[in-house]
Amino acid sequence: MPDMNMSTVASHAGFVAKYLLSNWSLDLPISIPFIFIPLFLYIRGLRVLEQNESQTNEPVPGTSQKDIILFSTGMSFLVLAILSPIMYWAMVYLWMHILFHILVMIAAPPLIAYSKPWRVMEAGIPERFQSFYASLVKASKTNRVFSTAVRIITTPTVALLYFVFTMAIWFFPTMMTWAVDNKYAMIAMHFTFITSGMLLFIQLIDSDPFVSRVKDPVRRLGMIMVCAVTGWLIAMFMGFAPHAWYPVYANIPGKHMSPMADQQIAASMLWVLCMEPLIYTAYYNIKLWISLSESNSLEEFRRPWLRQG
Repeated sequence: MPDMNMSTVASHAGFVAKYLLSNWSLDLPISIPFIFIPLFLYIRGLRVLEQNESQTNEPVPGTSQKDIILFSTGMSFLVLAILSPIMYWAMVYLWMHILFHILVMIAAPPLIAYSKPWRVMEAGIPERFQSFYASLVKASKTNRVFSTAVRIITTPTVALLYFVFTMAIWFFPTMMTWAVDNKYAMIAMHFTFITSGMLLFIQLIDSDPFVSRVKDPVRRLGMIMVCAVTGWLIAMFMGFAPHAWYPVYANIPGKHMSPMADQQIAASMLWVLCMEPLIYTAYYNIKLWISLSESNSLEEFRRPWLRQG
């Protein structure tokens, strides 16, 4: 006869509810600039452009059904990571921290970049802020200090080094402990995760009107490989370490998973999951490489040393 005692089922249901229905977060310093404002501008921009398109009959990049789906998926990853209980449990389990890391830094940015949402969000700026936005755009081109800063930030090498540095630095035990114990350090970590991912992937994916300064898809594939190898090395060192790296995750009341098991699961997630978005980005650039080769326009993007090679 089957066991009709429902206490076990109830306890499991309570366990699941504890993880899924409680501890939702609202990290305002991160969610306002990276979730609420972009979503507001994008939704409003779609409505404005829909009205304008009915008059001009000219589609705007980022308004196709595919672009809307890509943008919605990318923003859903950010919402899932920042607003859901993942943020809370990332302070308890290292593997949840790695999941957060992957969602905001590697999974969401390529989808958002590929959806080309920038003109849509620009159209969504309220009228009373448009003059301020226009002055910022003008300053980025005419003001020497501002334009120099923009040029440096959008340099492909700087974007790649920023991404690799951000991925590596927060895995040092001292930095991880600082971030878990200090809310301002945690905000800084989340900020660098999101900004480094976006700055890198707008160089690896053509995202109109941003013009990537890496035209050659072969060079982009090399940048993708550097990111992949960085993730692999960190995952290998974590997974094969003889002891747990992070004491901050070892002495948490009520946590039953051993620190070493937690670290090994985190390493396996970093090893596998971080590769998926990079593979999709590489596939995009391989298709671009084939297209440029067939049209005989690849050579104009090549640097002399790469052309000779």
